[in-house]
Amino acid sequence: MRLFGCKFLLAGTLALCVATPAYALTLGQLVGGMPFSTGSLTFDHFQATAAGSADPTFDDYAVQVLEDGFRISGPVSAMRGQAGTLLLSYDVTSTGPGITGASLYSSGIAVRGSQALVAESLSESENVLVGTLVVYDVACVGRVPLASASFGPVSELLVAETLQVKSGAFAAVPFVDQRFVPAPEPMTLFLLGSGILGLFLTGRRNRG
Repeated sequence: MRLFGCKFLLAGTLALCVATPAYALTLGQLVGGMPFSTGSLTFDHFQATAAGSADPTFDDYAVQVLEDGFRISGPVSAMRGQAGTLLLSYDVTSTGPGITGASLYSSGIAVRGSQALVAESLSESENVLVGTLVVYDVACVGRVPLASASFGPVSELLVAETLQVKSGAFAAVPFVDQRFVPAPEPMTLFLLGSGILGLFLTGRRNRG
């Protein structure tokens, strides 16, 4: 009887999860003024422009919130001599000690004479450049899918990003993962230091 009840509860929970769609954002919502937060980071003031073969309907771009950033999916694509560009800018602010790094990942596709590129600049609120990130796939040249940068703690970043495709046969940027590195809280550093000290003292005691 107890086993039957557990199975019934599990089945009901699964059915509820399937019946309730996960909350999803679109680039259209963000450009329309909707901010979002994850951890100690808040993303706001999104602006976007599409040109060429890039889809101009921003609600077609899905945005998945990650633990330390977000993923935007399009794709931005081009074929048979087309070219397309999506320009994106936004602000990132931290409620913690600051942001100390950023990374960009995109698995671009470039076939026969094509290229797929994602490039961005990271600036402080005073428009002081703190880093640039570039990832790309260029047919017959090579590909770099991941780029990262580290910098001193900043409380706010202005991000200007370009997704660009130029096609011989086919080029696409299916998605872009944008992640940031929040500076650890002072209490986190204290706990980490205490843990390391404890391991050191335990090792010495065992050796003694």
